[in-house]
Amino acid sequence: MDEIENHLKKIVYPMSAPKGSLSVAIKGLDQIVHKSSDELHPKLKHFLQNRSYEKALVWLNNGDPEKGTCGK
Repeated sequence: MDEIENHLKKIVYPMSAPKGSLSVAIKGLDQIVHKSSDELHPKLKHFLQNRSYEKALVWLNNGDPEKGTCGK
């Protein structure tokens, strides 16, 4: 989960991330979803597949993300 959270922080807070790390973070999350989708919590998997990165980060930190247009 640390790897996922690190990628999410680079995407959600791009100004504090090193230059060029945004695309690496997005690709990293895509690979995690592709390779480990059966191991991910269904809610986290949903957020990552839909590129709801801020919601995923909130959820990982035990928060309750706002519902979006999909209602999840």
